[in-house]
Amino acid sequence: MRCTAKFRYRQPDQGVTLTPQADGTVEVAFDAPQKAITPGQAVVFYDGETCLGGGSIERVHKAALSERS
Repeated sequence: MRCTAKFRYRQPDQGVTLTPQADGTVEVAFDAPQKAITPGQAVVFYDGETCLGGGSIERVHKAALSERS
């Protein structure tokens, strides 16, 4: 599923692809590398102005982080 997401209150919406996993979690793939994502942070998903939901970040793949993280 395509939507936008943010993990900081004032952060601009970021394009993401959500992929449900067999264990009930969701993999979130940001369109571009992100700065300073850490486990325990919340991520919230949007379709325009509509909040679709969110969750807690469990793991961060190194490839998802920008070089300035």
